[in-house]
Order: sequence, then structure tokens, then C-alpha cells
Amino acid sequence: MLAFPRTVLFSVFLVALVAAWFAQDFRFDASADTLVVEGDPKLKTYQLMTEQFGGDEFLVIAYMPREGDLFSRSVLEHLGRLQGDLSRIPGVAGTFSMLDAPLIKSPEVPLEQMSGSYRTLRDNDVDLELARRELTSSPLFRDFLISEDGFASVIRVDLAQDFELAEARERRSRELAEDGELSEAIARYDELRAAYVEERQDLMDNIRRVRDRYTASAIVHVSGVPMIAADMIEFVKSDIQTFGGLVLCVVVALLLFFFRRLRWVLLPIAISALSILMTMGVLGFFAKPVTVISSNFISLLAIICISFSVHLIVRYRELRADDEVTDQRELVLETMESKFAPCVYTGLTTILAFGSMLGSSIVPVEDFGWMMCLGITISFFVTYAVFPATLIWLGKGKPSSTLRQRVALTEFLSRLSINRSIAVIIFACLLAGVAANGLSKLTFDNRFIDYFDDDTEIHQGMVFIDRHLGGTIPFDVFLQLGAFEDVTEEDDFFADPDDGEWNERYWFTRSRIDTVDNLHQYVDDRSSTGKIISVSTLDRLARDFNDGEPLDNVEMAYVLGLLPEAVRDQLVTPYAKPLTGYARISARIRETGPRFSKEALIADIREHAETELGVPGEGVVITGMMVLFDDMLQRLAESQSQTLLYVVIATFVMFVLLLRAPLLAVLALIPNVIAAASVVSVMGYLSIPMDMMTITIAAISIGIGVDDAIHYLHRFREELDERGDIKQAVAEAHHTIGRAMYFTSVIIMAGFSILAFSNFLPTVAFGLLTALAMLLALLANLTVLPALLVLFYRPRAVRAARA
Repeated sequence: MLAFPRTVLFSVFLVALVAAWFAQDFRFDASADTLVVEGDPKLKTYQLMTEQFGGDEFLVIAYMPREGDLFSRSVLEHLGRLQGDLSRIPGVAGTFSMLDAPLIKSPEVPLEQMSGSYRTLRDNDVDLELARRELTSSPLFRDFLISEDGFASVIRVDLAQDFELAEARERRSRELAEDGELSEAIARYDELRAAYVEERQDLMDNIRRVRDRYTASAIVHVSGVPMIAADMIEFVKSDIQTFGGLVLCVVVALLLFFFRRLRWVLLPIAISALSILMTMGVLGFFAKPVTVISSNFISLLAIICISFSVHLIVRYRELRADDEVTDQRELVLETMESKFAPCVYTGLTTILAFGSMLGSSIVPVEDFGWMMCLGITISFFVTYAVFPATLIWLGKGKPSSTLRQRVALTEFLSRLSINRSIAVIIFACLLAGVAANGLSKLTFDNRFIDYFDDDTEIHQGMVFIDRHLGGTIPFDVFLQLGAFEDVTEEDDFFADPDDGEWNERYWFTRSRIDTVDNLHQYVDDRSSTGKIISVSTLDRLARDFNDGEPLDNVEMAYVLGLLPEAVRDQLVTPYAKPLTGYARISARIRETGPRFSKEALIADIREHAETELGVPGEGVVITGMMVLFDDMLQRLAESQSQTLLYVVIATFVMFVLLLRAPLLAVLALIPNVIAAASVVSVMGYLSIPMDMMTITIAAISIGIGVDDAIHYLHRFREELDERGDIKQAVAEAHHTIGRAMYFTSVIIMAGFSILAFSNFLPTVAFGLLTALAMLLALLANLTVLPALLVLFYRPRAVRAARA
């Protein structure tokens, strides 16, 4: 690096060009699959039930006219045009709205006539006032296709399934289970997956464009799990684009303020940009998309790059201030050599922290882990190539006016930790107790509606649909009530006289309907649930033709036989499969109400089905995006809890290897564990639930704190060897490495605080918590750590350990 600086810089430039080429394939994955755990048995169950009944791959388009009555002919025509435009978008399998709902009371139609034809709102001779009363009072369509007050309607947009991708996924899983090796199946799946992600993004964009054409005459909101997932990643991308420039300006301003030289501004920025670009190039080359969980890798990588650079800048300036006549080559060499060991160990400990995520069963988390490990490795080599080569090329230059300037805060903390050591330790113990109490208040009860700022369109749409149209996030309860093949004559069924075989409609017995109705009502009575649909809903509709009395087996079979195929496909087929024996209760939860535990809701439903209805445990299946997303968060929490101990142990080992003193390793861990616990406890006290972005804040906090501790202790040991007095060594360490820690922390805190202006609230929480982690790590390592050194560490222990 020192002998051939221009060659080194030119080589780095060439590598950056290659990385830029492959970075064109860098992409974000906005699909709902990134919100679940690949390989989770619950996901397998969900996929099996989806094959029979269909899944959550649909959107909900809320429609309310700005002027006029929803049931006026002009508004209905406007709604019809919107539905037609949506249905013609590539990737849309079908649409269904109140325009397609069968009208049997507008006016009342004899049941026998329904098999031939039925009226809908598309017919010009329909009595619109009768239709309003029928639809708003219908146990099926109220809060499903139309609000109870009759002012708003819904278009359900079913998205086409990619059967080729599903087959490739199944084949990949099968081959991985059998061989455990990559094969053509994996490559094929990755190819199809990339195409699917791109097509799905185009689909969402097209739906938004169609929506925008109708917003002048109506309030149109789009919601549904696929759109929520897409908007999450869109907000993340927007934050990177919007706040990236602002953060850059803040970082540039602070670097210029601290160092007063243009080289110390451009060099850290260039190193960070090159490191991030090269990492993106590798991700593009391997076609690894970034999800909501792993989207933070860019900002975290910037932290590490700036930290490396600032520590090198401060050390170079120290050496420059001590000896004005030192040759530039010797100055750079001594700078790089003196910081090599702490930089290596900070890099390794951070890699270990993020490497712990590789043991997670959640693919986006595993990807996040290896992305960070890759990025840290790249940033270390880029820093140690570009920094010395650039300085040799530029020469010493003129010294800045702040070369020998001391930092008032670090000087104050130095005196505090030396003169008030016991008070500092007592305060740290009290803080640890407060943090432990805050940790006990942590929750994982996430709500999608809380992810977006109140002013965003997606939030307003979710609130509108949640309050007026039956809830937002779907889940399903499936009951195994006996397959069609298990029918016996004791069930009072009738054989088809033409072919002597059982007709499927005879599966719908009174006892089965009552079982479903019981659980349907139990789920409906929960304050957290919204619209519920099942075969019980059809039964309630059918009672209108039987003077309000329940239908017996024969009457039920008779009614089912009269239903037109189109009606049967909407009212019966999605909610019961006689061939497999499953009945489905489709539910949605309301996220605008009080917070509730999804785990408790699932457990209560299961217990009621088993104890009150006598359905065997294996015959009760509760699934859906609500269940899968909650399970992902729980697994993520378990994974982080299990790996946190590993991170602490691995960090301890790194400290021992670097410092060759177990006591120093223990003293270094104590303040950083307290700082990390304090950061997480803030979420408990503020009732901020752990989500997929903030769940890693504990590991990040420890990683940040440990980096500071390594740099501090490495310099402390050097000063102790030179001065032989602990208090003097602490004071000098604060004056030297303390400045680098202060500069790094302030720069990163200011940059991450900018994220507080994001519309994506997990990004806001992550940014502010990361800034808080930087602050607490700085204070812990400049107060608690030196106080522990003053009270418990003795130089003779160092000499004994070396001997």
C-alpha cells in the first residue's frame, strides 16, 4: 500500500467498476414471503391449506364516492369501470365486488328460480333501495363487500398464483432435504423467484396507477398483505433515497467541523461508498435480494466504515501533532500498525455478532447475517487499502487548527471516572436494575397498522378498512369434521339415485354446520376480530327461506343443489372441502382496537374447539398471515435470545485474545451489557413492541459498545505500559482514543437521528435506538469501564499475566 499507492488506488477503482456493473442486479424483495419463516412447519401447513382453499394472495380495494350515493347508477358505473380496469391488469386472477353479489330479496326471488338466474347490481332494472337494504343487512356481504352504513364498498382482487414457482420451491426443498447440496433446482428456483419479485412489484405499481385514475371522484384505498409487504420495502427504499443525501450532508458537516480539512471529509465518505458499492455488487452477483429485515445493512455498514476511518484519522493526527518532522511514509505506517490489532478485533467481534444470525431458521435473518459479515470484511480491506494509499499520494499537507484541541466532554468524563469511581459504579448498578425491569415489559405484539405514519396512504387505507369494512389482516381456522369418504348411512345422507354415489352436498349435515357455527360465533365474539365468514354464514342466509328455522340435512342439501355454480364458487367452495373433511372459518382482525396477544387468541380458539366442541387437537388448524408473521417474530426473538449468550462468550474470548487478561475482558463486558440492556429496556418502558427491524438492536448495541471498549482498552494498555499509573493511563486514553470514540459516536448519532423523520415507523425506532445505543456505549466505555479499571485493575496483575 505504501510502495505503490497509485497502483493500489487504481486497482480498487477497477474492482469498484466491476462491482457497479453487478450492483445493477441488486434488488429489494417486496413479497409477503419475506414476512414468514421458510422451513417453518406452520408455513408448510399454511401452504397445504392454501392449495385447498386459497391463501392471502388478494388485495382489498376500498371505494367510497366523494359525491353522490353509492347506490346511484352513476356511482355504480364508476365502481364497475374501476373493477374492470383492475381485472385487466396482468397478474390479477379475478375480482369480486358488491356488483357481483347475488340479490335474492331485491325483490325476493323464490329459491327454486336461483338455479336458473339471479340478479345483481349490474342489472339496470334492480331496485337499488331494496338492494341497499339487502346487502347492508346480509350476514355474508355486510362488512365484507359493503360497509354496514352503505357508504363504502370493497373490490376483492385475487392475485394469480405462480404455480411454476411453487413447484420449483417444492423441488428445491425436496432436494435440499435429500442431498443438502446446491443443484440445478436451486438455480432454477432463484431465477423464477427473481422474475416473480419483479412481476409482483410491477403488479403493485399498476394497481396504484389504476387507483390514482379514480381518486378524483372517489376515495380509493388499497390494502391487503401483498400491498403491505410491498409498501414496507417501498418505504425503506424511499428512506434510503430521501434521507441518504441528508445523512450524507450531516456527516460531511460534522467531519468538517471536527477535523477542518477536506481530506478528512472526502476520505471516510469515499471508503464508505466503495465498501457499500462492493457489497451491493456481490449481492447482485449472487442474486440475493434485500428484505425489510436486511435493509438496515447499508446504514450499519456505514457505521463500521466511518468508525474505521475516524479512528485512523485521529491516530494519524495524534502522531502528526507529536512529531512535525516525521516522514509521511513512516507516519502512515505507524498509524496503520498501531490501529491494526484493535481494528481487526473490532471487525472480528462484529462479524461474530452478526454471524450468530446464520444459525437462525429465518432466511431473511440468515441473509442479513452473512450480508453484514461480507460487508464488514470488505470494509476492513477497503479501509486498509484506500486510507494509507491516499495519504501517501496526497502527502502530509498543512495541519488543521484543531490538531491539538481537547474535547471538553471526554476530559470531564475522565475526571468523573477517576475521582468518583464508586459513585459511577453505584449509578451503573442502579441503571442495571432499572434496565432489568424494563426488559420484563417487552412485548412482541406487532400490528401492521402501527408500521406506517398516520399521514401515509397505506395507514389511512388500513384504518378505513379496519373500521368500516371488517378488519385488515386475515387468519383462518380449519376444522377436520370427517372426510366425504367417511360418510355412512348413520349420518342420514341420501345417495344420488342416478349413479348410486354420495353427492358432496350431503356432507353439509346439521351437526357439522352447528359445530362450525359454534366456533364461528366464539371467534366473532372476540373484540379483536372483525368480519367472519364460514359455511355457517351460508346457513344463516338459507334460514331466510325457512321462516328463520335451521335447515335439516335434507333441506341443506336441497338448497345447495339449487345454487348456481358462480354463487357456489363464492359462498361454498372457499369454506368447505367435503373430500378432505375440512371446514374453514375465515376471519380478519381489527388492528385499530386495543392491543391484544395473538398467541393468546390462537390458544383460546384452539382450546374452545377441543374442549367445547370435541374436535381432536390435530383436527384444529389455525393459520394465515397473522399466525405466520407472529410466529416469525417469536422465532426471531428466540433466535436472538439464544445467540446473545453466544455473542457475549465470543466477545469475551476476543477480549482475552487481544488483551491477554481475563479480568480486563470481564471488566470490558460489564458496561456494554448494561448499556445494551438499557437500550432495549427503553422499548419496554415506552411500550414499543419488538419488530423485525428492532429485534436485532441488542446484538447491535453490544457490537457497537464492544468496538469502543476494544479501542479504549488497547490504548489504555499502551498508556499503562508507558506511564505505569492507572489513573494517568485512563486520563491519557480519554484524551486520545476517547476523542475518536466521541467523534465517531456524534457523527453516527446525528446521522441515524435523521431517520426519525421517516414515515416507516420501524425505521424511526431503529434509527433512534441505534443513536441511543451509540450514546450509551460511549458513556459506558468512558465512565463505567475506566471506573472499573481504577477500582479493580492493578498493573502487577498485568505483569503476572505476561509472565
